[in-house]
This record gives sequence, structure tokens and C-alpha cells, in this order.
Amino acid sequence: MKKWSLGLALACVLLLFAGACGTGQDETAGAIGEGSSQGSESESEGSSQEKIFGEFETVTLTGEPVTQEIFGEAKLTMVNIWATYCSPCIQEMPELAELAREYEDRGVQIIGLLSDVSEPEDATAMEIVEETGADYMHILPSAELQMNLLSRISAVPTTVFLDQEGNMTGSAYAGARSKEDWSGILEEILGEVGA
Repeated sequence: MKKWSLGLALACVLLLFAGACGTGQDETAGAIGEGSSQGSESESEGSSQEKIFGEFETVTLTGEPVTQEIFGEAKLTMVNIWATYCSPCIQEMPELAELAREYEDRGVQIIGLLSDVSEPEDATAMEIVEETGADYMHILPSAELQMNLLSRISAVPTTVFLDQEGNMTGSAYAGARSKEDWSGILEEILGEVGA
């Protein structure tokens, strides 16, 4: 019995390090989009027009005010939800920065949403952003974002895509991905939204 428990614990640890970190929330907490499954890609038919962010007011990591109107500034917004304690999150950030620059001319913006930082200019988060070169916008979770979005995810990174009205397009993606994988996903979604 002890060998089985140890093996199960080791398997869970390996899964977390393979591409996502748990948030410390109950794993049965609601997923993004109705009927979403927890896994590498949360399939959800009902999520394609869901306003998962709702209305919110918050600030960026550097202290500038931001609202849901930020989504109107691009044809497609990729929101990468990350945490300062999450190695897979940090490892994919340099490539997300490259993608942000490469897709900017096509109307795509990438925004980081910190799940574990509540105050602007957090030293740890600022250091991670600087060291990874992830110079795209990073926003902090307001009370509205905590309640409407972050309470529904159980692993970071989790990435969602939003149209100009703030509607979720396609599925939520749990876990880190390579630049090539994200590029393929971006191309597919851009084709679907006609961008």
C-alpha cells in the first residue's frame, strides 16, 4: 500500500512539473467554460462566446490603470495566467515575449495575469519579467478577476484567448507550451476569427 501511495504522489509531482503548477485551490473548483475538463486543453463548446473576465478595474504590474476595454485594442488577446512560484510559467515567458512581438502586426496582444501578486511593483514579479524579457503587459488580479476568473482555474499557467469584445474564443489551455505550439494555436484561432 505504501509503495502505491508513494508512486501516486511521485506521479502527481511529475505532472505538475511537466507543464503546470497547482494553484492551491480545490481541483474540483469550476473550470473556465461550461463543461471544461482539466487537462492540457480544456474542451468547451459553450465557452466560445463567454465573457470570462466580465467588467473589471485593475492595475498593471507597474501601476497603470486597466479595464476590460484593453481587449478592444487588438483583434485577438492571448491572456497567460501565471504565478511567481511556477517554473513552467517562467520558462515559457521568453518565447511568449517573442510571440508578442511577432504577432503584434497581425492584431494580437499578449497579456500576463499574475495569479499570486496583488500589489504593483512586486519585487519578485518585476525581477521575473525583467529576467525573462517578457515585456508585454502584466496585470494584477482585482477582486472581480479573483471572483470571476481565477477562482475557476486550478493550475497555472492557464491561457485563454479573447476577441475584441472580451469574449473567449475557443478553449482554455492548461500548462506551458513551446513557441511553435503557441504559434500553431494562434494561427488556428486567427483563421477562425478572420484576422
